[in-house]
Amino acid sequence: MKKISIKELAPLLTTDRKSRIDKVLSQRTKGISILLEDIYQSHNISAVLRTCDNLGIQNIYIIQDYNKVILAKGVSLGSEKWITLKIKDKATSKKEYIRSLKNQGFKIISTVPPTKEKSINVNSLKITKKMIIAFGNEEKGLSNDIIQESDSLVSIPMHGFNESYNISVSCAIVMNQLIIDAKKQNKLTNLTEKEKSDLRFDWYMKSIKHARKVVKNLAKNK
Repeated sequence: MKKISIKELAPLLTTDRKSRIDKVLSQRTKGISILLEDIYQSHNISAVLRTCDNLGIQNIYIIQDYNKVILAKGVSLGSEKWITLKIKDKATSKKEYIRSLKNQGFKIISTVPPTKEKSINVNSLKITKKMIIAFGNEEKGLSNDIIQESDSLVSIPMHGFNESYNISVSCAIVMNQLIIDAKKQNKLTNLTEKEKSDLRFDWYMKSIKHARKVVKNLAKNK
């Protein structure tokens, strides 16, 4: 099938929709991302996706060696359409996977309870242009494999008897703070023009009803 260009898809979207896509793209980042390890409750993964979409975080790295990635559509509200999920292959060990991310220039920041030795307050975390914040399982938290490979450990200050938050709440608190800090410090890296173009095509397709059939018909008429 002949390839279809963005210009050929553009007339099929409203001006408002195209403007909305461009505005969202202008605020997207791949510099600050998150990693989820073996989350087993679908509503938690879904809530995290929704948070990332709203904060402009494009990539979510997922390690699901023991649980499947299942979404609660009523919670995610379609956020999965606009976020890029990068799921670790089960044949790759966790340490290998984390090291591969570090080789791409990312600092790995693991979230841990405030009682964990050597953890620092999220408000004191040094912002870098390439960071991945790791969040662990609802019951056990992050595995030692990931913690041992981390560059820093970060925690949320807590002042109650129950020193823990739900994983999706933790993600919202931490990532909102880091995005705000990164913007203040001018360390939030936006997408390249090539990355924007690739995502724009993908989002145009996802915005067109029966897109595959439409594209097939356009290709026939070329």
